[in-house]
Amino acid sequence: MDAIRQYFPSAENGYLPPFLCLIGFVAVGNALQNLVTLHYTRRIYNGKFVPNHDLPPRTARFNPEDSTAVLKPASSTGKDAEKAKDQITPLAARLMGIYTSLAGIIRIYASYRLSDPSLYQLALWTHVVAGVHFTSELLIYKTIRFSGPQIFPFLAAYGGAIWMVMQWGHYVQ
Repeated sequence: MDAIRQYFPSAENGYLPPFLCLIGFVAVGNALQNLVTLHYTRRIYNGKFVPNHDLPPRTARFNPEDSTAVLKPASSTGKDAEKAKDQITPLAARLMGIYTSLAGIIRIYASYRLSDPSLYQLALWTHVVAGVHFTSELLIYKTIRFSGPQIFPFLAAYGGAIWMVMQWGHYVQ
């Protein structure tokens, strides 16, 4: 175990460096799974949608297919419930995977150099952006229905951000 431990950041000055390193590796692993399967991404983004037939018809200046409102949340009991689908596509999964790998790499680098204010702020911003993303998907876009699998991304995003804000003075001189 000591042979492996030497490659990870020390917890001598606190547990934030190992936490960031762990969360960074989890993010990179999540990014890789996004490139292989849609299964786990569908567990997070589990909202169901149907075509939005309330959009105005196509004109010279408007194409309903280009609207961000082309889909609307499906009712769980209505006649559209059996036709409802999630919004996860291979493209969406790859985009999420690329962003998540970038966030993970930043967190891993920062875990070794938390005294560097720039790296610390970048790592903090990865948590803030993730928190805003997941919250907007839950409250605005309705692609997330909060249940068990959604707990970890919310805890990692908000827990990491709060912890980093609270520990700024301890690590950054």
